[in-house]
Amino acid sequence: MIRRLPLFFFLLQLSLKVLSQNPAVVTYTEIPQEGISLVQGWRFNPNDSIQFANPNFDDSAWKQIATEKMLHELPELKPVRIGWLRLHLKIGSALKDKGLALDVWQNCASEIYLDGKLIRRYGVISSVPERVVPIGMGQLAQPVVLVPGKEHVLAVRFAIWENGFHLRNNGYFFWLTLTDFLSYQQLMKEVNLSNETFTVLLAVFFLISMLHLSFYRYDPTQRANLYFAVYAILSTVAFLIVNLQGHIEDARMYPLVYTPAFMIALMSGIWTARALCFLFEYSSRELMILMWALYILSSAMMIFYPLRIPFFIAYGVFQLINIWIAVRALRTRKRGAAIIATGFFASIFFVVISESHSLLGIEMSLLISQATVGLTYLAPALGISLYLAREFALDSNLLRQKLLQVEKLSAENLLHAHEKQQLLAEQNDKLEAQVIQRTQQLQASLDDLRSAQQQLIHSEKMASLGELTAGIAHEIKNPLNFVNNFSELGVELIDELSQELNDGSIEEARLIASDLKHNLDKINLHGKRADNIVKSMLEHSRAGSGEKSVVDINKLVEEYLRLAYHGHHAKNKEFQCKLVTRLTAELPPLEVFAQDIGRVMLNLIGNAFDAVEQRARQSDDGYTPTVELSTEIQDDFIKISIKDNGSGIADAIKAKVMQPFFTTKPTGQGTGLGLSLSYDIIVKGHGGLLNLDSVQFEGTIVDVYLRVPNLD
Repeated sequence: MIRRLPLFFFLLQLSLKVLSQNPAVVTYTEIPQEGISLVQGWRFNPNDSIQFANPNFDDSAWKQIATEKMLHELPELKPVRIGWLRLHLKIGSALKDKGLALDVWQNCASEIYLDGKLIRRYGVISSVPERVVPIGMGQLAQPVVLVPGKEHVLAVRFAIWENGFHLRNNGYFFWLTLTDFLSYQQLMKEVNLSNETFTVLLAVFFLISMLHLSFYRYDPTQRANLYFAVYAILSTVAFLIVNLQGHIEDARMYPLVYTPAFMIALMSGIWTARALCFLFEYSSRELMILMWALYILSSAMMIFYPLRIPFFIAYGVFQLINIWIAVRALRTRKRGAAIIATGFFASIFFVVISESHSLLGIEMSLLISQATVGLTYLAPALGISLYLAREFALDSNLLRQKLLQVEKLSAENLLHAHEKQQLLAEQNDKLEAQVIQRTQQLQASLDDLRSAQQQLIHSEKMASLGELTAGIAHEIKNPLNFVNNFSELGVELIDELSQELNDGSIEEARLIASDLKHNLDKINLHGKRADNIVKSMLEHSRAGSGEKSVVDINKLVEEYLRLAYHGHHAKNKEFQCKLVTRLTAELPPLEVFAQDIGRVMLNLIGNAFDAVEQRARQSDDGYTPTVELSTEIQDDFIKISIKDNGSGIADAIKAKVMQPFFTTKPTGQGTGLGLSLSYDIIVKGHGGLLNLDSVQFEGTIVDVYLRVPNLD
């Protein structure tokens, strides 16, 4: 799970690149690496209607709203149960080839529509606030397609959850960022890497707490170890909660983690001061009363008001008190004061470096920024821990003796470790050479596999082309036979007409001329029929050039049924099959890749012919091969069904038939790519569905669903 809290505060510093802004449309000409915060131009309506998602809906009367504010800063949202936001935007031509995505940070439940189409749902929307589930934190960005120069409409249907207005530390109402998806992925990698700082801090403070609890157990008189261990445990819990924030998606859970993290981190400063006072033998009673009073006051303010101001004020006061104690001890030459003071001065140094990033505009990577923050917390803790460890070592003769033994053993271990390291290095070199060699072999195998795959795909396409060509040849052959026959008959009639005219038989000549005219009409009719067949094939050829075209589905599937039948008959002259068509009249025209849909029809109908032909060879004379083709409207789809009474598919292989290169045909008669390519064309290329239902020895039904846009 990606931790999003540091990324969110990083995105607050984004710069909008706006070409023009007017009340209607916001235009963006470029996207910086961090993305564009879409916080301007939003319009708001407190009512709920699905018509508001329609990009053509007139929202000019809607009120403007600042979605980047917190909920308690937007009183106009309090009476709203389910409301809508709309934003009109364009992108410039410079963003044409960029993959774009929307990144959401919100304190509500929402549905996001782009140009009338629902692209993402976050949480559960309900008119009852208690039933609203606000999901909008720690979510991955949603890829979107925006056309340069085209006005797009983002519509957001939202619902506010119960108690959403009463909390002051729960993030912004609705923050949407448009980002380059590749830059977003790179940024998320940096965020994940930088967030490991908190994991390291957690581990370090945990180890420190365990170490000083061990010191205190060995020497209970040194209570500074106990106080410092409490400080380390509180810091461990605080950083653990910070890590957990990245896993929270429900906005209702965020205050239960976010506020306690700051309260626990603030409390750790009190225990640091108490440990220092005990170490340097300073009276701490009045100081502890003051610090606990300030802590209680600040904690109360953090619960009921935005917590950052009271937290940083109190935390700053606590740090100043700790620095004052360290400086006082340094001036009075207390033993170890220099180590502790160095830790606090190092913390101040890292604070200055961290704040210079924003105050002075100094460029700093996210990883370095997070590392600097980590060192700010770690430096004082390391200083105190080093001092306590030093005191522990100085006060224990036994420990010194053990340390000498450990040093001796460590030296021997280092020697052995060095020898082992050399041996390991040699083994690593050998292993690396073997890995390189194996990688080269695998790459060569992969190249061969890709080449074979391309050849198989080409073979499948050529097989479909062969069947299509055979069908077209048969279609054209019939009218050409008629043209040839009537032409030969016309020549004979002309000879007879000349003979009758020479003999002076005018009436006979007129009858022959009438027959001749009838023959010429037939020639013209069948010539036009051949011309129409060629034009139809040319239309499908142009439609396969990578652009969609509007087609009549009934006409398309009927043509390819006929072509598939003739192509199959050309391979097997004895093949006979009963064809049944049930095509629903007045189907709406559909915009598709016509040649791709034709290839699907050839594959599916060809499979049906193969199945009935196989069963015909295995059955007695009572079997009639039958293939049925039907079309109908079903919900938002045009359904195309190909049904056969062939041999069917065994249950054991049903799950494999859609896999590439799987075939039940003899070697050399099939590539196993027909159904796989058909599935990709329908599902991936057209956003439709392809279902297969088969019973062995009874037949198969394949249903193709093509979505009809705006069917209502």
